[in-house]
Amino acid sequence: MFDRMPRRISLWGFAVALLAVAAGAFPLSARDLEANADWMRPSALKPGDTIAFVAPAGPAKLPPLRKYATRLEKAGYKVLIPQGIEMRKNGYLGGTDEERAAELNAMIRDPKVRAIFPACGGYGLTRILDRIDYDALRKNPKIITGYSDLTALHLAVARKARLVSFHSPMPMHDLWREDQPEFAFAGQSFRRAVFADQYDKGNSGYAIAIPADGKPEKLVGGVARGRLVGGNLTLICSTLGTPYAIEPKGAILFIEDVNEATYRVDRYLSQLRLAGVLDAVSGVVAGSFAGPDPADAANIERVLRQYFGRSKVPVVIKFPVGHTPRNATLPHGGLVELDADSVRLRLLEDPVRLD
Repeated sequence: MFDRMPRRISLWGFAVALLAVAAGAFPLSARDLEANADWMRPSALKPGDTIAFVAPAGPAKLPPLRKYATRLEKAGYKVLIPQGIEMRKNGYLGGTDEERAAELNAMIRDPKVRAIFPACGGYGLTRILDRIDYDALRKNPKIITGYSDLTALHLAVARKARLVSFHSPMPMHDLWREDQPEFAFAGQSFRRAVFADQYDKGNSGYAIAIPADGKPEKLVGGVARGRLVGGNLTLICSTLGTPYAIEPKGAILFIEDVNEATYRVDRYLSQLRLAGVLDAVSGVVAGSFAGPDPADAANIERVLRQYFGRSKVPVVIKFPVGHTPRNATLPHGGLVELDADSVRLRLLEDPVRLD
């Protein structure tokens, strides 16, 4: 599909890639450099912009959506909630495959919609990845957010549209509660990433903020640069072998999961290792992991240390991302630098355009 698309060359993208090569973070051929220039960034949100809520995975619930929509509207944004979104249920899905794909594509194709905020995660996105209009998204790039099952969408958008998206809190679970102390960090991190008033045109990039009570840990030292890709470990593995699979070469991989027993996390990591993913990345960020049993947390950490403790690339664990109230917004596909020695993840460019 990409060979038929008009190419948009970014001098900044080339410059960052060349810096990464100079730093030895990851080897890039001339073809890799050309592919790196294909990446696009959506425009940051400004008052007056339209934000659409959708339910491409699990069923939506209106009360939290309306609460967050009201907050956005008071700040000057327009919010579009599709009629009947809360009535559209199909078991554990937010409607039939046809309904969910049609809703998502309608928002992708609508030029007035500047951002798409999936209401919640759950299940079902892998069922509709082959029905999404990636050509329309490429022609009309916009902000796409979410985490958990939305990982499948982020991976697909990266492969098929080369668009930076945002692994982030969602309206139905986190954002409607951003005024509560427990979720304040997630709300602040989200605003920092996607809203234009958080950016200074005189500077480019920023360090991902870390909550005071949740500092991550260095597992393997070093510094690496690359595009930040990944998300929910289950979904990363579920898309391997498909046209929407993760592209690990030279990337900074981030992973997280929830309600997965230790042996399943072990199995997923062995799948990534056997598929060559872990040998291809230039760095690893492990986020929040919690199993169905309280004892699983310590056991999962032990497994993570087994897989990454002798890694040849920088590795950080316990990063504030995933199924946790302290869920940092990470730009999926954004150019970043991972400094494991300083336990810092820094964006090398703004993940949005300020136009």
